[in-house]
Amino acid sequence: MALQGNLRDMAVADLIQQYGQDEKTAVLHIAHNKEEAVLYFHEGTVVHAQLDDKDGEEVVYHVLGWEDGTFSLEMNVPPPDKSITRSWSGLLLEGARRLDEADQEAEIKEIERAMAAQKAAKEKKHRPKVKKMATKRKSEKIADVLTDLLQESADIAGVAVIGIDGLVYSANVPFKGMEEDMVGAASAAAYGLSKRGVQQFQRGEFTRMLIQGTEGNIIIIGLNDETLLVGITPSAINLGMAFAEIKDHGIQLQDIL
Repeated sequence: MALQGNLRDMAVADLIQQYGQDEKTAVLHIAHNKEEAVLYFHEGTVVHAQLDDKDGEEVVYHVLGWEDGTFSLEMNVPPPDKSITRSWSGLLLEGARRLDEADQEAEIKEIERAMAAQKAAKEKKHRPKVKKMATKRKSEKIADVLTDLLQESADIAGVAVIGIDGLVYSANVPFKGMEEDMVGAASAAAYGLSKRGVQQFQRGEFTRMLIQGTEGNIIIIGLNDETLLVGITPSAINLGMAFAEIKDHGIQLQDIL
């Protein structure tokens, strides 16, 4: 009887590691959407893999990116061919490297997409400096809240309200060489990746994120489905106090929006 399961409960990498360590001879069927791959183990080594008309290591690297689907394992099934010579651990290391590269490329594309959307929105309005707000009064209220946050906080050094498409509604980022458009595009891209990560790890809905660097931190919280509040801080601060200040002023901004 075949062992069956779901990839949400046990990832492809975990399956390869488990049956590699157990030195099993078996065949692993993996189904994802309309694709189905077959991996053959011989005494713990993945010696052959097939997907449609493809075979070999590239099939393994492809299925390592599958995050949902089903699998079934049949024991003591000999491989029909040998198309892989790399060890199972080597396959996982190379697969992880390729996935990291793919994530970096996705982040770059997300930033480019956000900047392109921002540019298109501004060109459509033919007024690059006009913020996307319902009225001038609302825009002024948002700017006032951001000014108050900077004046009241000893930790927050820069702040902005942006749309999830990267469009800057209002910003106060007094840093040399840091443009508002870049803050909007980079924040929107980071939000997009974080939101997908929360969903993929089944952690509910996105609420906030913290990015830490050697020179400081970036805090991003959601104000509503379309708007984000971004705070920029130095490195040596009380993060708990910074989060509290961002949250308090975020509530004021939610009332305005």
